[in-house]
Amino acid sequence: MTCFGARMSKVHPQAHQFLSTKPETELPTGGMAAELLAGRQTVSTVLIDTLHAMGMQQAFGMIGGAIVPFYDALSRSPLNLVHFRHENGAVYAAIEASLADNVPALAFTTTGPGLTNALTGAITARYEGAKLLLISAVTPLSKRGRYPIQESSSESLGPGIYEPGGLFDYAVAMHDPAELPRIIRTLALGFANPRGFVAHLALPLPVQASPAPRVAITVPRVEVAPSVATMDEVVARLHGRFAVWVGHGARHCAAQVAELVERLKAPVISTPRGKGIFPEDSPHFLGVSGLGGHEDLVARLTEARVDRVLVLGTRLGEISSSYDAGLIPRGGMIHVDLDPKVPGTAYPEVETLAVQAELGQFLTALLERSDELGGPRALTVTPRVPAVQLEPREEDRVRPRYLMQCLQARVVEGSDAVVLSETGNSLAWTNRYLRFPSPHRYRMSGMFCPMGHLSAGILGTAATGRKAVAVVGDGSFLMQNEISTAAATRADVIWIVLNDARYGMCDQGMRCLGYDDAKQLQFPEVDFLALARSMGADGVRVWREQQVVDALEWALRERGPFVIDVIIDPNELAPVADRIASIYTQASGA
Repeated sequence: MTCFGARMSKVHPQAHQFLSTKPETELPTGGMAAELLAGRQTVSTVLIDTLHAMGMQQAFGMIGGAIVPFYDALSRSPLNLVHFRHENGAVYAAIEASLADNVPALAFTTTGPGLTNALTGAITARYEGAKLLLISAVTPLSKRGRYPIQESSSESLGPGIYEPGGLFDYAVAMHDPAELPRIIRTLALGFANPRGFVAHLALPLPVQASPAPRVAITVPRVEVAPSVATMDEVVARLHGRFAVWVGHGARHCAAQVAELVERLKAPVISTPRGKGIFPEDSPHFLGVSGLGGHEDLVARLTEARVDRVLVLGTRLGEISSSYDAGLIPRGGMIHVDLDPKVPGTAYPEVETLAVQAELGQFLTALLERSDELGGPRALTVTPRVPAVQLEPREEDRVRPRYLMQCLQARVVEGSDAVVLSETGNSLAWTNRYLRFPSPHRYRMSGMFCPMGHLSAGILGTAATGRKAVAVVGDGSFLMQNEISTAAATRADVIWIVLNDARYGMCDQGMRCLGYDDAKQLQFPEVDFLALARSMGADGVRVWREQQVVDALEWALRERGPFVIDVIIDPNELAPVADRIASIYTQASGA
């Protein structure tokens, strides 16, 4: 995996590269496509070439009349272009492509509902730390207020879509090609942010095909290292026993985390999105926190007798921590984050040393001074006992725990596929029962948690050249699946559908909270094998546990989209007690 900065340094050894010729003075006379075919440098072509120079490789979206010139330029560009069936699915795919390769990805839409359909995905991208550019069409100034088709402007849709600070880190409608150099510079600076950057650029039809001004890229460098005084305080506080709590933001620093743990024999906690950053089969691994996490984690942390916890790469939100006070030792925490607003936010009552730094820079500084921390500590925690292996039973319907056991053996350990887990009970099952020995093998939606995110986002993972397996609920899969897109592109994806004919997490939660009338949460059982085949994909239907292993091995051998429709036992409850307890507490006004 190549980082964004490394890609840019190869493209720009002199820090600037000019990407267009002198602007032409005459408007096109031979038609839009003819001008593009003639090799003319338009705003669209120069913008796309610039984005490619920044490391962008993937583009996902849906065409509409108002985005035709840009789409035409995109179809002739070096970017891998995938046309989706729904704009939101396209944005989800762009999120996963960006995170898989650590480079910016592109999503595009037309005006009106094309843009508004993409907004849930755009908000999700900010929570996930993706580097995403959403390009939409916007109504030209000359047409505004005259009831044009799908009118899109700050007047018709509200200013928050076209201004930074609301839905987007940066947003602008470009009505003059002369704005292009400034916009490109802003995008380059934003994409250099290790925490991610989500931007929206709206282009009117006339601007998309207009001659482009001369454009240069300044290669940004983002280096935020902790001060010597800060590191002095960190070293002083880490003299005793401490645990390391790693999250998704530490995924590119796995080697440094492992080195720190090895030198000091520190115990490790992982958030759900951080699974695999530190090997889950290590004797130093205490368990997973948050939604679907290990029930014995607090007891194991207590057994470790640590004085404080070093937090790396996580905001410690509800999915990551369940706000469990038992996970905070008496000495509080040292919380490292590039954003100074993050430390102390999830646990405002806890003593916290906030360290503003890029995580790699911080770990480098800490490792250089690790000999000041007093050497390795004796590990006081007994290694986690492997779960008892379940034998397949004869009855119809598959227990989710048995399915997870087979996934662990055949997919996690038996392949190099990336596993994605959809919002709902599926992520609780995978968080609890799957164990990953290395980073970049597991993905789930972090805080916004829209249904359908990974059902569609899996295509973005596959677009980067990886085999991908998504564990999804039937409700989420009905909401957003993009099977047709996968069939059209022969995407190497596997969907494992937990089919219980209901919104499982909601149904379970309602019943646990004492609400008996949950009939509306159940629906007619769907034959997802028939659905997959009707859209051009292959698959298999699994009723019994004896069929699970064969189905997984068949799917892993195939190339192209494959659906495993697993009829699961709804009576085996997912490990979501923390979430249900949180809802009960909030509902009671506590």
